Amino acid sequence: MSEDALIVITSAIKTAFIDHPSSGHGTTWDQVTKSDEESIHLAKAVLVALHRAGYSLTRVEDQNAPKT
Repeated sequence: MSEDALIVITSAIKTAFIDHPSSGHGTTWDQVTKSDEESIHLAKAVLVALHRAGYSLTRVEDQNAPKT
């Protein structure tokens, strides 16, 4: 399991209710964050589900980075 992907997904889960409180159908969620433990648990579940479905995550290299 990619540690970088886990960190990115955890952060997205933790802040989703603050950064994107609109549920998309005219209502708004309370602006609260998930605990670190909840966010990490959910992120791991997402990564496991993706892996079981045959997906893998790869980091995309920055196209503008200088070539070494």
